[in-house]
Amino acid sequence: MLRLVCALVLYFILGCHAAGDWCYEHAACGPSTWAEHFPSCGLNSQSPINIVTSQATYSRKLGPIYIYSSTGSSTGVITNNGHTVEVVLDSQHFLSGAGLQNIYQLAGFHFHFGSPLSTDQGSEHLINGKAYPLEVHFVFYNTKYADLAEAKTMPDGLAVVGVLFKIGEKNGGLDYLLSILPNVANKGQSVTFPININNLLPRSLWSYYKYQGSLTTPPCSENVAWHVISTPLQLSRSQYDAFVSSLYFTSSDSEEHIPMIDNFRPPQPLNGRTVYKYY
Repeated sequence: MLRLVCALVLYFILGCHAAGDWCYEHAACGPSTWAEHFPSCGLNSQSPINIVTSQATYSRKLGPIYIYSSTGSSTGVITNNGHTVEVVLDSQHFLSGAGLQNIYQLAGFHFHFGSPLSTDQGSEHLINGKAYPLEVHFVFYNTKYADLAEAKTMPDGLAVVGVLFKIGEKNGGLDYLLSILPNVANKGQSVTFPININNLLPRSLWSYYKYQGSLTTPPCSENVAWHVISTPLQLSRSQYDAFVSSLYFTSSDSEEHIPMIDNFRPPQPLNGRTVYKYY
């Protein structure tokens, strides 16, 4: 923890490095600048959003979410890509239900989170103005297209399931993941490890909010059917501190070894879109 605090102090003293294409950690390339270089980030159906539960429209037609696979356990490759840690599995997992017209296949999942200084921010989606310290995004692509690359270009190409986490009881399903994060602390590092994604999903997927939005990172393509699970999972404060103290935006040989914290986009205007709810 002391090392992280010292690194944060050094970061604020040194200021911004040369801006890359996009980032979270510097004002010069942070979320407020994304639309300057990625025009879709300035359009009218952007994500994330603040979900106001009293204004969401109940739809019985949606039905529950189904995520399934021929096997529960998988081997995953976790990579620090300089923006987050993302996990790609060697087995196929699928998404159906929730009013989707096709079956979607899991491309991978990644994390958005806050900092050790606060547990009042970190998630990208807000519920009634409340942010959570951690949010996991499971990204699926429409199997009627040949692959993820093609699906990314199609209006119905992507569907994402967002799972929020709040501080509470220890989450045993996160322990192994937390133990390997130091091995991917720096940008570009990867590790192969066994994982069961059911440990990162709620037991029931029968209560959620749905709306049409975008990727929450550049290029911010507006072709995402969002499904935000309404009930957060839990993790302990010590688990959260371990998560947000383990990673860096930068490579190990960088002159500025910048802690990976606060990698979330602020909520975007709803602009008249309908948010549906199912329970």
